Amino acid sequence: MRIQLNPYEVARLARHRGTTTTVFRRDATVDGRGVELRRDDDGGCVLLGESGCTAHAARPLVCRLYPLGRSFGAADGEAFTHVVAQPGSAGEHHGRGTIGDFLESQDAEPFIAAADAYLAWLNAAMVQLRAGGAGDAAVAAAPLDDDSLLDMDAALAAHGGDTPSDIEARKDLHLAILHRHLVPA
Repeated sequence: MRIQLNPYEVARLARHRGTTTTVFRRDATVDGRGVELRRDDDGGCVLLGESGCTAHAARPLVCRLYPLGRSFGAADGEAFTHVVAQPGSAGEHHGRGTIGDFLESQDAEPFIAAADAYLAWLNAAMVQLRAGGAGDAAVAAAPLDDDSLLDMDAALAAHGGDTPSDIEARKDLHLAILHRHLVPA
């Protein structure tokens, strides 16, 4: 199973591990890009230990939602479905309760909000790229070509000024930086 990440999830996992997003991306994600968790030599998630997930408190949205999957359709909007259970999974599989109750029990809301915000930025970047930017394709392409912009700690350090310690404020500042890079200078 592929476990995709956004910069907020990388930041939460890095903080949980007591490291920077730059180091976490390098050490725990595929190609160091921060987009997907690496797998170990046996094909398991790099965060799995002998007793289960070593980052459970900071686990990404896809892990919080399991055994549900979240999708969007043009006509339907947000939808949740059951996903195929992974072998050896200890995920909760029953028909009791509501999806809302389950999401609340998994503290999924801040992760959903972050996923939606980063997806909105990605969609805006793709629109600008398809349109050729506002007269400057090189500037429009920069957010997608420069991995350091997607590395929250690196982007905040390059931004200068006071950097908040609160993870939600860091996410908001990071998204503001990303959106500024969509607008040609």
